[in-house]
Parts: sequence; C-alpha cells; structure tokens
Amino acid sequence: MTESPVGPMPSRPEPRIRFLDPSTARRSPGQRQVGSTWYVADRLLVRGGLPDSIRGRLRAPEGASGLPAVLSLEPSGDEDAAAAGFERAARRQGCHVGVEVRYRHGAEPAADAQPLDLVDEDQGFVLRLIADRPDVQPDAWEVLEEDARDESTPWTLSLDHVMTALPFTTHPFTTHPFTTHPFTTHPFTTHPFTTHPFAAQPFTTHPFTTHGMAEYGVPGSGGRSPVAWLGAPPTRRVRDDGDESRTPDGAVRPVVAIVDTGIGTHPWFGTYGLDADQDEGNGVVIRGSKLPDGPIGTYPVPELPEEDAEIGGASTAPLTGPLDPVAGHGTFIAGIVHQTCPDARLLPVRVVGGAGAAIESEVIESLRRLLRFHRQGLAGEAGYVAVDVVVLPMGYYHEQPEDLQWDHPLSDVLARLRDSGVAVVVAAGNDGETRPEFPAAFAPEVDRRATPPRIVRARDTSVQRPPILAVGAANPDGSTALFSNDGPWVTCVRPGAAVVSTVPRTLDGPSTPSLRTRERFADAVRSTIDPEGFQGGFATWSGTSFAAPVLAGEIARELLAERSRPALPADATLAGSADRADRDGEARVAAIWRAISGATGGLSFDEASTPG
Repeated sequence: MTESPVGPMPSRPEPRIRFLDPSTARRSPGQRQVGSTWYVADRLLVRGGLPDSIRGRLRAPEGASGLPAVLSLEPSGDEDAAAAGFERAARRQGCHVGVEVRYRHGAEPAADAQPLDLVDEDQGFVLRLIADRPDVQPDAWEVLEEDARDESTPWTLSLDHVMTALPFTTHPFTTHPFTTHPFTTHPFTTHPFTTHPFAAQPFTTHPFTTHGMAEYGVPGSGGRSPVAWLGAPPTRRVRDDGDESRTPDGAVRPVVAIVDTGIGTHPWFGTYGLDADQDEGNGVVIRGSKLPDGPIGTYPVPELPEEDAEIGGASTAPLTGPLDPVAGHGTFIAGIVHQTCPDARLLPVRVVGGAGAAIESEVIESLRRLLRFHRQGLAGEAGYVAVDVVVLPMGYYHEQPEDLQWDHPLSDVLARLRDSGVAVVVAAGNDGETRPEFPAAFAPEVDRRATPPRIVRARDTSVQRPPILAVGAANPDGSTALFSNDGPWVTCVRPGAAVVSTVPRTLDGPSTPSLRTRERFADAVRSTIDPEGFQGGFATWSGTSFAAPVLAGEIARELLAERSRPALPADATLAGSADRADRDGEARVAAIWRAISGATGGLSFDEASTPG
C-alpha cells in the first residue's frame, strides 16, 4: 500500500499521530518485544469502567458551560499510588489528564447534578493527555508503559490505534500518515505502450513491469481502474405498495450495515449529496439514518463536496490529485453486497474519509451508536431498523497482541452486536502477513481443511454469540491472493482481487488520458482510457475489503431465504417467520448462526470440540 496520509477536514482537528518503532520504543525491563503500529499520541482507551479512585477526582473544567466532552482529573500527590503511575508520566511530558465522556441521550445540565452523574458509561471512556504548553508533544506509549509497571493502578489502558481501510496498493504507512502527499510521483510513471500496440504481437515482453504483491496495485492487474459494465443490474424484487422493508412475499429484507466511507451516487443506489435533501436511495440504500444527536457514524461530513470520499474524492491532494486512496471505497463495497444479495437493504455508516485512516476510538463510538440504532429498530421505533450484518473492512496491528484482552473496547462492542443477533464480517488485511490484524484476529480459530470447516478455538464464540468472521481474498481463478493476510483466525476466503463493482459516477480525478483528440467522422472525442474517470460507474479493484462484503451478502441471502420460507406451526423460531422472531434475541442469534453455517459450508459451534 502506498503511504496514505489523512488530510485534515475543515471542521476536524488533525490528530496527533505517532509510529511505534520496535527498535526505538521504550520498554520496561523484562517486557516482551513490541510490534510496529500507528497510534494517537494524546489518547488512551480505558478498558472497563472508571475505578472509584479516578471517578472521585473528575471535575468539569473551569469555565465550562453545559456538559463538557472532557472532564478534568484533579491532580493527585505523587504518594497517591492509586493513580500516580500514569499521572507521573503525563506530568513528565508536560501534560495534565482528562477523561473524554459520552452523555446519556437527553441529558441536560442541572445545578444539583455533577456531569459524571449524566454520563452513559456504556459508551466507554478515553483518557486524554492535554498539553500544558504549545511546544509539548504528548506520547501515550510512555504513559501506557508507566501504567503497566504500576500494579496498583486500578484500571487497564490501551493505545488508540490508527485503523486503515485501504485496498491493496503497497504498505499504507511508509512515512507519517498525516503529513505527506500519498503519491511521491505520478501514479503512472510511463506510457503503457512503449511501441505501437498493433505493429507486432501485442506483448513482446512481460506485460507487467511490477512483480509480486505490487502487481495488484497496477490498473489492469487488480488496481482501481474504470471498466465498462455490459450486464443488467441485479434483479431486485419490488412490492407494488412501495414498502421498501419487505419483499413481495412479505419477508423482511435483511439490512447490511457498511461501516466505511458512505455510499455515493449511482443508478443502483440513487443520489448522494452533502445536503440531506439531495439524498435518495433508490429503495436499496437507507439514506439519512440518524440518532437524535446526529448521524450514526462519527466521521464529519466535509464542507466541500470535492473532499467527500463518495463525491469528489479529493481530500488528500485537492489541488494536484490524484484521487484519494479510498475514494469510492464504500460504494464499491455496496455494489458487491448488492450483486450478492440484491434484495438486501444497505445502511451506510461513515467512519473514515478518503485517505483511508480511521481512529480506533472513533470507530468504536460509531459501532456503539450503530448498536443503539439497531436496538431501537428491534424495539420497533419509527425511523430505525434492526441490522442483520455488519461489514467492517478495516483493521490495525496491535503492538503486543498476546496481551489483547476480550474486555478490550473494540472487542466488547463487537460482542454486544453479535449478542443482539448481528453477524460481524471483517477484512483479514492486505499485507501478505501472518501477524494478526484486529478486529479480524478476534475471530475464532478455524480448521479450513476440514469439511465442513470446524472451529478449533472458540475464543468468545458460543451458541449465544455468533463468531466474528474474518475473510481473506481470492484471485479470479480461486487461488488465494498473494496480498491476503492469513492465519488460523481467517474464517474463509472469497473473491477479492480484480473484482468488478460500483463506484460513484461523480468521481473524476485530475489524471487524464495519455492521448486525446477530436474524432474525425463524428462529433465525439477519441482518447486512451482516462485512469481516473469513473463516470461510467464501474471499476475493478483488489483487497480483502472487497472479499468481506461477498460473505456478508451470502449471509444476507441465507437469512432472506429462511425468512421467505412458509412458517409451519412448529417453526416459530425461524427468523422472519413472524415479526416476533425479528425482535426475539435468541431467535435472531439462532437465525444468524444458521445463515453463517449456510454461507460458509457448514461452520457451526460444537462445545465438545471447541475449547476456548
């Protein structure tokens, strides 16, 4: 993957990002080796709730009005062992400590109530290192190290990682991800044909000048490139009464949430614009879905349409181009789900911009908001829908994966989604690595050689909790793509290299055809292919990001097939056989398990053969 910086959005402060280099990282004596990762320099995730020793020292900042987003932690003396470890490290850096909080819906400040009394503790907490002077450079890793050495500290902290949603190019971060141009040279350094293409055999030498994994980033060999779609749109059954939530036979359509960049304008998906009045989903996309306090996804909508990943796709280099690394990424995923299960409804949840880098804590918050939206849909509240499948096409490498616990905030919110009857499908990663990428590596270990595939280490999977499903990528001939990460935590592989799918018709980057002239015998233009002209609405692309939605669509298709079955008197647990089954937690979980088993060739949970 190429270096892929995130350009700051107009309304969004640039995160302080650091790279953890194993060769230079400070480590405690006797500590295990650390792996490389990117993290937010001034934030730490808090696992679990706040200990009383911390809770009792939280105050609203001086002069704050309303409900402050960050509560100040009153300083303790160095002799206070309950909190002195991490606080001493913060002070040495020239920082004081705050705790980022989320409030209960509808909470209002009151004279007789402390802000902490109104906090929604289900939404978790983030520790903030607040610089005392402009020249201070916080470093969460040093604070984490100090906290880990202090056994008396009554909580557990972890880095706030940078997650990437990039399709395959080359490694995503060869330099700082938030400061440099994503391309150091023009993406196409030479003319594709060094001689006239038809003067002799079209390929007198090997057609690809790159080799190995790098081939997948080249247009024509799996890289993002415009193509022409000649087939008909996927066949979607439509009701005469206009009810978009059900099929003509009355079955509830499965809802697939795509946690990514959004879904742009395309004939299959209607129109998308920064103005909500412009949005229309063509009966397929559930546009404009919100909670009372704002959109489900927390990534801010840019002020300019040109900087929106699903409109103009030019946020990282708006003046010079090329298109953002993941411009059109969410629409491409949507097209794959739609091709696999045309009768599904698609719910876009925006967590990342065109540069393809997201902050772990913000992804977690968006997933918690999606869970809230889902639960209100289960309760039958107007304006909400229950979600059946979540596609999460992004991940990060943990610096010490052996220490990652199941109460980690990211693992926790994914577990709560699954407990609520939602299948969670994630991408395995695109680095050709066996190093675990998370959240994919939260998935149970699977023996893929067995028929049917068998869970050999359940981790947090059970009959009551369906598994996280980690998906690798396959080439068009069925072989595993060279870039696809692998390990026992990969559930299966699906097509993910040189896949054809949808892109927004509004994407038209500054790269131009190598030759362009007026047609001689018609009022038209003659040219080579415009490498960044996607007005046709279709492209090829490669990445495990595009393998995951294949499995998600297959699960949705299995759910719909079961919901469309006529219900027998003794068949009341079938999802969709009655509206009760759509709201009953146990029935939903059982239906998700059956759909997963059907889509994966028989994967199931056997307590006798799946140790934790």
